[in-house]
Amino acid sequence: QFSDLFLADGAVVSFGDDNDVTLTHDPDKGLLLKHTATADDKPISLTLQTGETDIAADDVIGKIDFQAPDEASDDADNNLVAAGIEAISEGDFSGTSNATRLAFKTAASEAAAEKMTLMSDGKLGVGVTDPDSGLEVMNTSRQLKLSYDADSFYAVTVASNDNTTITASGNIFVDPTGDVIFQPDGGDVKIGQAIA
Repeated sequence: QFSDLFLADGAVVSFGDDNDVTLTHDPDKGLLLKHTATADDKPISLTLQTGETDIAADDVIGKIDFQAPDEASDDADNNLVAAGIEAISEGDFSGTSNATRLAFKTAASEAAAEKMTLMSDGKLGVGVTDPDSGLEVMNTSRQLKLSYDADSFYAVTVASNDNTTITASGNIFVDPTGDVIFQPDGGDVKIGQAIA
């Protein structure tokens, strides 16, 4: 009925009949998890598993939190979770779906909150948790969206909170002089140009 385990500096915990995985104490630093096999394609793997049997939308499947619980300034923001990464289901899991997004959380003066999201389809949102473009960046006053597909080519939308919006679609590129060129649907006619 012992509740604590104490190991010496540099202690090694070995797993497997051939000790192929080891957990080693790195004195005054932390822990080292290692796959000891020397053959090709033998990476170390750490898998976070949930025992939940019915994954629904917005369930957290696994997460890593970063915290300084003993920081002694006071008992307010300094002891809250300061950053984290979460894997969150986008919908109900089934035999044909396990769509999951990664939420990246940071703190300013708060418990860490989601600031960047990578969706299951590759869309990336910064300052927005449900991006609808390849890249969507938003703060309190401005929004930028970048997207691309084979039919509509590139699309760029820039918007601000005073309802000023610039949208361009087609081919968007920078020519050798540094000018930004907009062409509709990959055609030869310029519909806009930003001079460098």
